[in-house]
Amino acid sequence: MSDRLIDAHVHLNPNCGSALQAAADLDRGMSASGVDRALVLHLLQQPWPVEELAEAIAAFPRMGAFVNVDPLAADPGKALRRGIEELGFIGLKLHPRLQQFSIEEAPVRTLIAQAGEMSVPVMIDAFPDGDWLMMGFSPLAFARLAKACPQTKIIFGHFGGQHCIDMMMLAKRVPNMWFDISYSFLYFRTSSVSADLVYCCRSMRFQRILFGTDYPDRSLEVAVPDSLQMLTQMGVVGDDRSRLLWRNAAELLGWTEF
Repeated sequence: MSDRLIDAHVHLNPNCGSALQAAADLDRGMSASGVDRALVLHLLQQPWPVEELAEAIAAFPRMGAFVNVDPLAADPGKALRRGIEELGFIGLKLHPRLQQFSIEEAPVRTLIAQAGEMSVPVMIDAFPDGDWLMMGFSPLAFARLAKACPQTKIIFGHFGGQHCIDMMMLAKRVPNMWFDISYSFLYFRTSSVSADLVYCCRSMRFQRILFGTDYPDRSLEVAVPDSLQMLTQMGVVGDDRSRLLWRNAAELLGWTEF
């Protein structure tokens, strides 16, 4: 039987025209690559109003979305509550590198704590490219953030890239730290980091870790089969594989049927 699959880290392609056209293009890619459900991450820098993106996601029942909020704007809690309660988003997306803020600023912690009070998960970009390394990327800062907001399940996107082992060691002491392997797993495929990511998954018993591709960075038709082939070659099979590919995401997001 083929793998069931939830892609827990995708974006709509801004080059597809309207948000509805972009969602339709994603849906076609999901069908072509065997993705059963997808978690779409809204970004404020995308060319559509948040309302348009929300309507587009609502038109495709196999998708859900996290709303991007500026934590340093006036009343970000109001924007989060509107996104969840009025627009149908199911989580909060933060991108400190693109949005140019420090995760240790007080308003950031306040917003993430509010998400926890609402039982809303949070996705935070944690890929240490050169820009963020120069901004002071630190695994300890992510752990301090999670410890300060213990009610909130925080997914650190891309598993910290080449810092994945440090992130994993911290997560063993901070139980609300989650990860996804998107982008990093394929980006580092010719280095030791992809093997380190699988080591981290095994060390955490494949718990609190999600599969993702970071579409449209790569097409689903390329990213999915390449990722699955690498996982097979690295011996990720059976219960561990199902946890990573769909069960953890289904439990976190409440996607019990798909």
